[in-house]
Amino acid sequence: MVSQKSSLANHLSYYFLMFAQIFLDICLCQICFLIMPFTVEFGVRVFFTGAAISCLAFYGLYGFKNWTFWEETSLVFKAWVLILVINILFLCTERFGLSAFRLFMSVSLLVPLTLTARYYFRLMLFRFGLLVKSVIILGAGEAGEIFAQRISSSPFTLRKAICFLDDDESKQGGEVCGLPVAGKLSDFGKVQSEVKADEAVIAIPTATREELTEMLNDVEEYIESVLYVPNMYMLTVSTATMRNLDGMPVISSSQGLLNPINRFFKTVIDYVGGVVALLLASPIMIYIAWKIKREDGGRIFFGHARVGQYLKPFKVLKFRTMVENAEEILKEMLKDENLRREFEEAFKFKDDKRITHIGKFLRRTSLDELPQIFNVLKGEMSLTGPRPIVQKEVELYYGYETARHIFSVKPGMTGYWQVSGRNDVDNYQQRIEFDLYYIHNWSVWLDIIIMIRTVKEVFNGSGAY
Repeated sequence: MVSQKSSLANHLSYYFLMFAQIFLDICLCQICFLIMPFTVEFGVRVFFTGAAISCLAFYGLYGFKNWTFWEETSLVFKAWVLILVINILFLCTERFGLSAFRLFMSVSLLVPLTLTARYYFRLMLFRFGLLVKSVIILGAGEAGEIFAQRISSSPFTLRKAICFLDDDESKQGGEVCGLPVAGKLSDFGKVQSEVKADEAVIAIPTATREELTEMLNDVEEYIESVLYVPNMYMLTVSTATMRNLDGMPVISSSQGLLNPINRFFKTVIDYVGGVVALLLASPIMIYIAWKIKREDGGRIFFGHARVGQYLKPFKVLKFRTMVENAEEILKEMLKDENLRREFEEAFKFKDDKRITHIGKFLRRTSLDELPQIFNVLKGEMSLTGPRPIVQKEVELYYGYETARHIFSVKPGMTGYWQVSGRNDVDNYQQRIEFDLYYIHNWSVWLDIIIMIRTVKEVFNGSGAY
């Protein structure tokens, strides 16, 4: 049975840490004013602090409910806009010696300070086991594995998986994702009495309504909180909301890129971002062009035929990273059965003898893709979007209908595929699912996340060859 004493202790810890987070944010508000080279009246400080805490609370930022840093970041930015609006209205009605610009600078400082503090605060909670819930996962299949991997990779979930339960005989006594399969689903009561988990996660999306009801009845007798993972992985999730239709759960979602206003904003972001990127990247692009020319005297750029928006072909621009007679060498390499198989799977080689000395560096750092900024400014590509592919990939892997759906938008210089493993993703179907996920879940915020994570991937050099 569920321990009421343990439940009370957890609730008291939750409220104590919630007030600790509020106190931390109050201190950060005061730091915002201390850093700025001007003094602020006490009344303004009190109002600013109260507005900030209220707005953060309005977006649920004291509930420890967000499971990823990006969810937390998104809500902090929304709260920041609301704080700014409230304080500007306050300045318009009251006369204080504080300009709108100074106010904007003060409020803007709150964003990086808050995000940094929240990240390390969650990290501290996870390391010391505060508010961290132990989890038993029912179902050691794909959904259970993905759930275990997701919560282990993010301290923001404040959850730690202890074991799996599964009816598959072949998995009994073994391990999945480094966690033991402690028994069958019917063993939940016995296992729970030993491990005393805080939550149970039902990760069997194929379970029938009757099977799910039976599992819930068994599990809820021993544990307070039960989560259910539906069969929606890589589908529309970021825009999905749960509605209640007289006792019937209904999931609603919308595809942002079908909205012409959203498409307009994405185009504006592409052109503005492209111009800024070109200005910032011009010095290094000039240096790379000089290095390529100096190495072998050949062409600087290379245009590769790819599939664009509405499946129209176009030339993706890259810095040349191969020798000039690369096509002739490729024909010889494809005579080797193993190399031919590798090329047919990924349309590239991990150890490609055709790559030049400077080319190896450019590929490892992804700097060879900088000329694609010109594709963006020409309207052929987007800063973020589906992975640009060759026509043969459409025929072998995508199929016309899937490709037509994915390329209803422009391919991107970077995308969800690039920040989710890049070339290390060995399942081609998963690459397609990444593109479908992006199409179904597009938002301006998702594009921002992808661009930030791309910078991290480039510096790590992971999956690039």
